[in-house]
This record gives sequence, C-alpha cells and structure tokens, in this order.
Amino acid sequence: MACLVVFFSFAAPAAFSQSLTGGARAVAIGGAATALHDDAWGHANPAVWAVRPGRAVSFFAGQAFGLPELRLGAVQYVEPTRAGAFALGARTFGFEAFRETHLDLGYARGFTFGTTRRLYAGLRLRYYRVVIARYGSGGALGVSAGWLVRILPTLYAGFQATNLNRPKLAGREEFERTLALGLGYVADERLRVLVDVIKDVRFPLSVRAGLELAPVPALALRAGATTEPTRFTAGLGVRLGRLAADVAAEHHSVLGWSPAFSLGVLW
Repeated sequence: MACLVVFFSFAAPAAFSQSLTGGARAVAIGGAATALHDDAWGHANPAVWAVRPGRAVSFFAGQAFGLPELRLGAVQYVEPTRAGAFALGARTFGFEAFRETHLDLGYARGFTFGTTRRLYAGLRLRYYRVVIARYGSGGALGVSAGWLVRILPTLYAGFQATNLNRPKLAGREEFERTLALGLGYVADERLRVLVDVIKDVRFPLSVRAGLELAPVPALALRAGATTEPTRFTAGLGVRLGRLAADVAAEHHSVLGWSPAFSLGVLW
C-alpha cells in the first residue's frame, strides 16, 4: 500500500490529490474554477484574490477514495489592501510514509483598461516539500500566475499557468505544470455555468464543467464532471452571515468516492 500511495501521490497528481484542492466549492463543480470570480481560495487562479471585497480565512479537508493515507488539509488567509490583495496558505497531503507540504505566498491586483473594464492579475509562489520514508526529503519553489477579466456583464474569462519555472524534486522529478483557460457564465445570482480546459504537460487535455444553482441566497447546489480522468462531482454550500460552509463528493470512475469539506470566515 505504501509504495502504491507514494507512486500515485507524486507521479499522478491529476488523478486525485490535486483535484481535492481549493475548497469544497471547487471540488463540487468539477474543479472548473479558473473563471470563478468570487472564489475565496484562488487555487485555480490567483487573480481572483484581487476581486475579494474583504478578508477571508478558509479551511479545507478531504480524503481521496476513503483512504486515511490520502488525507488532505489546507488553510488560507487573504488580506485585501489598497495596494492589492495578499494571500498566505499551507497544505499537507499524505501519511507517515509519504508527505507533501505546500507553503504559499500570493499577490493580486486589478488594472483598469479602456473606460471601465478591469483586468485582474495574480502571482503565487509555492514552496513544495516532499518527505518519503527511507528515501529522504526534498523541496522546490514553484511560480504560478493567472489573470481574470469580465468580458460581458454575464461572462468572465480566466487563465492560469502553474509552475512556470519548472521546479523539480532533487533536480529530477518535475512537479505538475499546467495551462488552464476557463469561462464563467453568470446568468444572475441564482445560476452560473463554468467550463475549464486544462492541459498538464504529462497528461492528455482535460475538460471540466460545473453548474451552481442558488434557489435561495443562503443555499447553493452544485454539480460537475471532468474528463481525463472521468469524474463526477456534487455538493452544496451554506452561507450564514460571515460563515460559509461547503461539502462535496467526487466520484472517480475506477477508484470510487472522495469526500471534501471546507469552512470560510469572510469579513
């Protein structure tokens, strides 16, 4: 089991560990969050931090395929200022035989072009630390960037490029490098549709799609699907004042279910 976990955790993050990242809201919509302009996490696009109207502290927990060896936990804080938005985050994944830890530092701000249109741009520095029992440990620094723009009153477009500097573990094993382009259609406060096209340099092109329906302001119902690998997702979110709680479940066509939960404090 330990060898299997280590292989999949590092060699194939697109299969599961990277999908359970960025909050349960993103998980529930199939990870199609590149153009999700009001996302507090910003995992899919650091530019969205610049859109935040206030501070946010977010906590996340997930467990891939019901295996305790594949537990993931994360926390993030976003601080908007007049000079832009700053973000700090940490993430841990794995167990005693394999542990991958991320420490994040991010910055985003908006720029005006034309008369009223705004372009938001963000940058994230991520330090990766990997510990493998009996093999030792290593670390690397990755640089990711993204942008977000409102094309029409109801249409957003976003882009993210991860690990532009091609970080490697011990100078050999590359971390994931992806390009993602997303569209978000916001019909009104009750309905939004999101689609992402993502290419990891090591894997085939993946398409992700998500739907979010809010029958009342305090409740959101979500569903999504992805290709490469095939996954189906669902979840719901509750917003009560400054508190936002989300739950989600992801089903892999071969490996089964992965639950996720996140809690945010927004002010």
